[in-house]
Formats: sequence, structure tokens, C-alpha cells
Amino acid sequence: MKRNGRTSSGSSKEKKRFDLSMDSISQLPNDILVFILSRLTLEEAARTSTLSHKWRFLWAYIPCLNFDAQKKLRDLQFADGNLESDRRQYARWVSQVINSYKGPNLETLIIRFNLDSRFQCDVDKWVQFAFQWNLKMFELNFSDCYDSGQYDPCFFPQLSNGPNEHFPRVMFSNSSSLTTLKLVSINVGGEVLECFLTNCLLLEVLCVEYSHSLVNLRVVGASLKLRQLDVYMCNYLESLEISAPNLESFKYVGPWLGMPMKNAPKLLETHFGSEFGLEIVDNCFLLSSYSSRLQKLVLDLEVDFMENQGRREWPLLANLRELELIVLAEGHSTLLGFTSLIEASPCLQKFSLKLDYNDMFEQRALGMVPKSPHQHLKVVELVGFVGKPIDLELVQYLYENAIALEEIVFDTRKPRYMGTIFENEQNPETRAGQKRASSLQSILFSGVKKKEVVEWTVMNDVDDRAHVNIRTPNNSRLYYNTMQI
Repeated sequence: MKRNGRTSSGSSKEKKRFDLSMDSISQLPNDILVFILSRLTLEEAARTSTLSHKWRFLWAYIPCLNFDAQKKLRDLQFADGNLESDRRQYARWVSQVINSYKGPNLETLIIRFNLDSRFQCDVDKWVQFAFQWNLKMFELNFSDCYDSGQYDPCFFPQLSNGPNEHFPRVMFSNSSSLTTLKLVSINVGGEVLECFLTNCLLLEVLCVEYSHSLVNLRVVGASLKLRQLDVYMCNYLESLEISAPNLESFKYVGPWLGMPMKNAPKLLETHFGSEFGLEIVDNCFLLSSYSSRLQKLVLDLEVDFMENQGRREWPLLANLRELELIVLAEGHSTLLGFTSLIEASPCLQKFSLKLDYNDMFEQRALGMVPKSPHQHLKVVELVGFVGKPIDLELVQYLYENAIALEEIVFDTRKPRYMGTIFENEQNPETRAGQKRASSLQSILFSGVKKKEVVEWTVMNDVDDRAHVNIRTPNNSRLYYNTMQI
């Protein structure tokens, strides 16, 4: 039968040739297709199985299995808090993918969702699966959307010498390539972690958070490659000893244990918080042993106004380039005590404040700010800006003293909501902060020539940030006690 001068069979053949030419991607070698799929999320890669027979199992060969569902978790937990069916669905999804995996070389396994001890059997199987491969990165993260610990967490399998137990020591023979290990909201003991350090000779990053089982930990060894160590909110920890010749970054938020650092000649970044952080603030000299090398310091604190009135005598932080304060404060708190820390950091280039402040009705007068010119500070970032004395005092101090200041960033979003569905929510607090940030424009620039103002923008609808890019004259002065904001 002819149609428009062509047979139907001819038309069919032409259509087939056309389809094949359009699907040139499918003609690529499988290893290239697997590489392309590895650039997608796991869910996106799995959906390609419906494209054709060739694509059906290709996704099961990708070298990275990333089961990160934290964004979905945040949306669910803020919406109704009912996660039971979602937990079961998530565990089934992970198990199904793992059971279907066909790849010759799994390099990364990431499992992130809010799971508790009811899923212990699943977790045991996932860990067994993980150590059948010579992984480079392994992460188990069972925290909730607030990044806080579980009340009833799972346990990392205990070590054993027998071959029939959940986690026999012999399994470490398959972990010689492991460079990154992150265990969050899962109970793991020091013996297991030390076994990783001993057997995983390439391990560079070790992060442990919210483990109730961690009591004693020794990170000691002349051959350790470890560059980053995070121990966060392991509140039953009683002893910590560190001697790591290649360690560059150390984060510890938890109980006071004395100074754990015995030997870390390359340490450049530290993050201290909770009881340990407060002890560092109260006894500044404790930083002296490695203060000359530090380039970044983060202090994560609850600040009481009586505790923080006085200025401390900090040791000289000669190489510090970045200082970040993460502060939970209320009442009549002041942060002016930290100005001496800024002064003890003559090469400081960036200062950040992440403020969670819980008293929007405070009406106290601003304190007197010290006069101490700083030669190198260029960038100031204020996250959680409320425009109250607690942060206005710092704005005044930094503006008056930072001679090289180029940029001030006012960000009225609450740090505790960052990464949640409430991150950009407009409420009376954020609107008040935006209004006060905008009001600072005329005050900050009252003594500045117009040509010295590079840029001023307030982005209230997009990301609640007000940016000020300025060049500051050496003789500019501010008098905040008289301003009405």
C-alpha cells in the first residue's frame, strides 16, 4: 500500500533510522553511559531504567550510591512530624537498591535519613554490604532535620573475631582505600573508631557526632594521614587523646576533657563549643600551645551577659585569617568581650557572627566600644542580624576600627533555620531586622563621601540579606547611642 508516494514499510524503516540517529547517546559505550549516570542523583539515575532494554540496569553500575534524603526529611518533619511510613519506605528503598547493585567498583556509600533503633537489622546489613567493597567514602547519618541526635539511636556493629558475627575484624581488609568516614547519630565506640584508624591507612576525614557509646578515644599514630577530625556532641566522652602529625582541622563540641592535643604540628583550623568552648573562653591561655599556627577559629557558645562582660587577655593569634562566632544568647547579653579576641588577631581578614537571639523586646543602651584600629579586616558577615544592642555594638566597633573594611553583610535569616523550609520565611523578627539593616545605610555613610560608597543593596524578598560594600575613611566616627533604629 502506498501513502504519499511511499510504502508504509519504507516509512517504518525511515522512522526507525530517524529514532536511532536521535538516540545517539545510547550508542555510546556502557562505561561512558555509567559515568554520565553517576553525575545524576540516585533517583534520577534509577528512572533511566525505563528508557530501553539497554538502560534497564545501567544505573546499578554507578560507583556512587548517595541515599541523601535530608531535604525531604526537613520538609516532612516541618510539615507534620509523622515520619513512620517514610522511614519504612526509605529503608526499603536503600535495601532494594543495595540488593540490585551490580557495579564492579563501589567507591561511595552515603545513607542520610532519620532512622532509630527499630531499623537496626537494616543498618547491620548496610554496613556488611559497605565493607564488601573497597570504599573511599562511607557515611551513615541518622540525624533529624534539626541536625540533632536520636533519642534511641542505632548501633554500629560491634567488632568480633569470629567470621559469623555482624562486623568481624577481617572485614577491614576491604577498607584499605577508605579516605572519609562520617558517623552521625549512630552509637559507635572508641574501639571501632581506633580500628578504622589503624587499618585504614589512607583515612583523611573522620567525623563522629551524637554517639552515646563513645567514652574513650585515642587518635594516635605517627603514620596517620588524618587531616580532619570532628567529634561533636558525644556527651559521654571521658577521655580524648590526639597525636596526629598531618591533622589540619579539629572540631570538638562537648564536655571539658582538658586539652586533648598532644601533637598536631600542622593544625590550622579549630572549632570549639559547648562546655569545652566556654572553658577555652574563660581560660584563653589554653590556646597558647598552637595559637601561632591557627588560620581559622570557630567558637560555638551560649553567651550569658554576666559571663561575657569582661575583656579577656587572649594569646597572640598571629596567623588567624578567619574568626567565626556561633552564639545563642538572650536577655541583656553583650558580645563586646570578644573585641579583645579580634584585637589579638592582627592579620584577621574575615569576621562572621551567627546569632540566635531570643529577646526581641530588649531595650538596653549600647555599651561603650573600645578604640583599637585593625589594619587587615576586610569582610564582616552578620547572620541572624536583629539590629539590637547585642549586634549593633559589634557593628559600631568593627566600623570604627576596621581601617581596611570593604564589605558588611547583614543576613536576617535565623541560623537555626538555615537549610529548612523556614529558611526564607518572613516574620516580625526578620522584617524588623531588615528595617534596621536598611536604616544603617544613612548612619554608616553619614561621614563618608559619596564616591567612596561602592554599593548598597537590600534584598528582602530573595534571601533576606543586606549587603554593604564600602571604603571607609580613616576619620569616620559613629555615635550609636543617639540613633533611633
